[in-house]
Amino acid sequence: MSRRLMWTVVAGGLVLLASSTPATAERTRPQLALSTDVSTVEVLPQPCPRSGFELRFKNAGARAVYADAFVDAPDELRVSREVVTSYLPAGYELKIRVQVTAVVGTAPGEYALALRAGDARLSLPVTVLPAPENPTGNLARFATVVASSEHLPVYPACGATDGDRDSAHWATTTGWNDGTRGLFPDWLQVSFATEETVGRVDLYTLNSTRYPAARYGLRDWDVQVDSGGQWVTVAQVRGNTAGLVSTAFPPVLTKAVRVLALASNEGLTYSRVVELEAYPG
Repeated sequence: MSRRLMWTVVAGGLVLLASSTPATAERTRPQLALSTDVSTVEVLPQPCPRSGFELRFKNAGARAVYADAFVDAPDELRVSREVVTSYLPAGYELKIRVQVTAVVGTAPGEYALALRAGDARLSLPVTVLPAPENPTGNLARFATVVASSEHLPVYPACGATDGDRDSAHWATTTGWNDGTRGLFPDWLQVSFATEETVGRVDLYTLNSTRYPAARYGLRDWDVQVDSGGQWVTVAQVRGNTAGLVSTAFPPVLTKAVRVLALASNEGLTYSRVVELEAYPG
């Protein structure tokens, strides 16, 4: 509390009066600091993030604060965290892993991420490397991939186009699992930079010693292609119990292919795809 002095006129002279008023709280801008564990990041233009950095977000002030840190990326790049909001005790440094990937088709070159928090600013250089060679003929290998939902962070959509067909790696390094238990249909889609001729789709569903396809794999699904903005079914699979199903159909020119998952052998649970591949025929 602070005391305020006032004078007033009364009969016989001046009288000094004192009154108590609340002290004004000191308002200061948070003192924030930003740093990273690397001076540059190298990425490949492919769907699954394989590169990244550790964002270090510190309260350099003497009081605890709630604060935000932002990671701004150019159109050619994608980051796993765009905003970090946290309670930061005085002197505390929060460390957050941020994955970085380049949009498929991005030209090799130098780019940058802009990091900001309060008055702190930091630019992190990002080098986009040339696209990897794809001698397999699998059109889905480096295509853009999206899904109806994802069971993150373990089962992203890009886990089904990473080139790993081994179900033994499920839940560690590969595979897509939807994020809406018991709700069907689900879908997994790959889109190409230009129109491609597709005449065969191979689907590897979960099938390992621990998780056999007959118990946990995808049972029913449709294979669809984008035809003038409309999805057209070109193949159907029903009652599947195998780990790999290859479906062939008359080749079509399309910019996107998707699998519409209708049922799992486990019942009303999840759609599970280890790898999705597309070929000209």
